Amino acid sequence: MGFKSTILVVEDVVRSRMLYEDILGCKVEADFGIYNLGFSGGFALYAKSLFAELINSNDIVFKAQNLAVYFEFDDIHSLRDKIIANGFELLHDIQEQPWGQLVFRFYDYDKHIVEIAEDMDTVLVNMYKSGMSESMIANKTGYTEEDVTKTLRSKDR
Repeated sequence: MGFKSTILVVEDVVRSRMLYEDILGCKVEADFGIYNLGFSGGFALYAKSLFAELINSNDIVFKAQNLAVYFEFDDIHSLRDKIIANGFELLHDIQEQPWGQLVFRFYDYDKHIVEIAEDMDTVLVNMYKSGMSESMIANKTGYTEEDVTKTLRSKDR
């Protein structure tokens, strides 16, 4: 058996669940009430009070800036507006990464970094539609030309 899950320690599992389930669309796989919640895809929330007990330490630091929870969506602009409307603090607004993908980052309730990016298949298709060749797309994104071609064919360009 190998890797199973990444755990975020949070002050309030119920409040955090609203963000990850209702706004970001994560599907709950295991619900242990106010202490522990697991989402499909290997992502879980633990209440700080429980986790402190489990590791026998109250020395839990938030806003460490060394971990990001990563999501991809087709329409990050609408999601960005929803995040702002719900009062979350942006680290930065939508910007283009060196490989051409649009992304924005914000803090969740407990100051974990949440990264929201464009779906990479969408990025490849948009690059192609803008006039870039498959070779140019591969060079820009770091994908192999074969993978670019396969993705573009599956999306009917």
